[in-house]
Amino acid sequence: MEIDFSNLELMISQDEIKTKIVQLSELIDQEYKNEEIVLLMIMKGSFIFTSDLIREIKTPCAIEFVKCSSYGKRGKERGKLTIEGLDQLDIKSKHVIVVDDIFDSGATLSSVMKEVEKKEPKSLKSLIMLLKKTPKRLPNIDLPDYTLFEIEDKFVVGYGLDYKEYFRGLKGVYSIE
Repeated sequence: MEIDFSNLELMISQDEIKTKIVQLSELIDQEYKNEEIVLLMIMKGSFIFTSDLIREIKTPCAIEFVKCSSYGKRGKERGKLTIEGLDQLDIKSKHVIVVDDIFDSGATLSSVMKEVEKKEPKSLKSLIMLLKKTPKRLPNIDLPDYTLFEIEDKFVVGYGLDYKEYFRGLKGVYSIE
């Protein structure tokens, strides 16, 4: 498959992301004051963001991950969300920060947060790289505790975000037409 890069428009550069990650890591270090934290990644989209974040955080931190998927009719409509990996989590009485790439409707993060809460963490917060301004947001959904960037309602790729598994490795965040 040949990938056409001509329809990509840079929204957030690698340098802008790096600056925000450094600022966020300093905030996390202040808030947790050397208490151990667990970063719980929602795969696959958050892996690049999380890997850059853990290199900046000075607070002792463990990494865990879950994988979320939803299958609707013929694989097109959104179906029931399945969360894989929850059974293996050892997070009781630990500070947990759930990390995801993008907050759109809020359904995925909200579902993961509810399930993680059942594991009785000491504290639970959410961290999102991109908060999308969208009318698709579900009502009564809590916004993330930490957000790097707020973006317009566009389809975005790069820095872990994909289109049919492509474009994840782009160094910035791009809108795609």
